[in-house]
Amino acid sequence: MRSLLGFFLVALLSVPMLLSAQETQNDSLFVLQQVEDLIAQGQYASAHLLLKDYLEHVGDKPFFVCLMVENGLKHFYDHDNYQIFYLRDSEIQWNHKLLDTLSNVRTARLRYPQRILKRLIQSHPNLSRPYQLLGYYYEIQYDDLSDIDVIPMNRIQMLEKRIYENYRKAFQLGNRDVQVVRWLGDYFYRNNQIDQAEKYYRLNIEKPHQDAISYLRLAEIYYHKKLYTEAYQYAMTALKLFPATEVYLRYDAIRLAARVLKELGELDKYVYYLQECIRILPDVQDAYLDLIDYYVWDEKYDQAEETFRQMLLNNPFDLKGYQALQKYVVKTGHYFFATKLFDEMLLKFENSDEVMANVYRFKGNLAYFQGMPEEAKKFWELSRNYLKRYLPPNSPLIKEVGDLKALENLKLERQ
Repeated sequence: MRSLLGFFLVALLSVPMLLSAQETQNDSLFVLQQVEDLIAQGQYASAHLLLKDYLEHVGDKPFFVCLMVENGLKHFYDHDNYQIFYLRDSEIQWNHKLLDTLSNVRTARLRYPQRILKRLIQSHPNLSRPYQLLGYYYEIQYDDLSDIDVIPMNRIQMLEKRIYENYRKAFQLGNRDVQVVRWLGDYFYRNNQIDQAEKYYRLNIEKPHQDAISYLRLAEIYYHKKLYTEAYQYAMTALKLFPATEVYLRYDAIRLAARVLKELGELDKYVYYLQECIRILPDVQDAYLDLIDYYVWDEKYDQAEETFRQMLLNNPFDLKGYQALQKYVVKTGHYFFATKLFDEMLLKFENSDEVMANVYRFKGNLAYFQGMPEEAKKFWELSRNYLKRYLPPNSPLIKEVGDLKALENLKLERQ
């Protein structure tokens, strides 16, 4: 790999015009081709070093500065407080005879991309690309907040504002990048400015763009507007565009199409589509819960209970499934079904502290609803003991177990 990069650097240095202040179009195309080839091969560090060397010779050419920053922001493997982004070449290119030391892996650093982009904006205020990349720089930080348990709201709002300001400016300067336009649509959708959001999503389905996610967003908008035929068409178009690997997005498209079919009175198709959702993602509870609601509405209780069973055996972790089961059992009085299901789960998942905690928590709740408070307390204590094995002692989840006020409120809701 080192010799390959050396070849490119030698080739560049052998072109006299690269060392002058006036690079030719051919020089630029030559460098661009080499960089694109390196990135396509996963040689992100080598691409960065090549661009860095080139820019040192020719000065800060906006196109190549943006290309260097984009490579760093999209292909980093680690960062230092979002100030320095670390790149390395793909491991398939490493010399496997030398893998006993990391010193043989080519690495590089993109330093202070925020400063680079702001300086570029100051010198070239009418270019849209630096604004787009600066927005993306803040979006990386915004997305990382999802990994933090306690997120300060002012931090979220500040980052969202910065993303919006930069993407909006890029858009105003003529940038129609699909992700920029979609983000702006999502921003207005989150802020309940649906008509404005729709305008942005529509831009992403006009030729040459065919953005599957924007089709899905439009399907959601039309579903809530009760324009069901249009909603169904957009959902099915999204489904056709999503590759087979995008299973979660395909799931969302099929489930939305199912909800539309229900509103159109196509109940057999509604059930079929929900079953298809379950087939492709059996560990996601949403389609099960939709199907259970339908079976209960149609008084098909055996089918509802079998669907509960499948759901909790495939996903015994998400609490909303247990909560739906609890609501169903209290309403129908089918406590024996729940007891049998919970006993089956205790045997199957005896090595999972989380599942054991969930089952005992809701066994306690159902005992409480049946007027057996002492038995409920025993189950709740077992649940807390399992939770303490993997949660900190002050976890809110532990305090929720056996919360009598919450359970009494549930009783009142059902009276």
